[in-house]
Amino acid sequence: MVKEINDFTHLDKIDNKATGQRIKFLVQTAGFSQKELAEVIRRDIKTISNYYCGISLPDKNDLLILSRILGIPYDEILIFKGDIEGYQRLEYYSIEYNGQDGETVNEAIERSKRESKLFNQDTKGRANIRNLEEAGFCLQFFSKEIEQDIRKRMMDELLSGSGIHSMYMYHIYEFYIWRKLSDEQQAKSKKQFAYWRGEVESC
Repeated sequence: MVKEINDFTHLDKIDNKATGQRIKFLVQTAGFSQKELAEVIRRDIKTISNYYCGISLPDKNDLLILSRILGIPYDEILIFKGDIEGYQRLEYYSIEYNGQDGETVNEAIERSKRESKLFNQDTKGRANIRNLEEAGFCLQFFSKEIEQDIRKRMMDELLSGSGIHSMYMYHIYEFYIWRKLSDEQQAKSKKQFAYWRGEVESC
């Protein structure tokens, strides 16, 4: 009997509204006004407003500038549907979350675990590294130059529209990152991943 595999490709798409809320929060927290941000990235205020509302997303150049002025990696600005990391960001940064039928953030996290490719045994969720948050944890073991190169490769793939679960992204997780770690580094990473995934109570 062949087990039916559900199609979760819709979960690879960027959540424009959530990403816009995140950008707005990060920019305001950094102390920039909408007008100041427009001047820095050389866009009109209407474009910035569209970013905040999720009507449109920053292009690659704008993402790079945002990354520099906010002091965070550009691959951590985007939020994906079905990406458990995305829901964690919404909770951590206290961004307004409008759940389905009164759904709480924690309930949304549990639902995403059931639906997302990251946790589905019939997909690339079997990878040692399952998402951007875990990849970011492992990148702390690399030199700054290698880390930046890998982050650029991931961002190029994300902006190509392929999503966080494409074959190339899987290749980056496993071959560019995981297999380059020492046994000790892999053990430390697995311990952290188990905690994030709710498999153990403490790390």
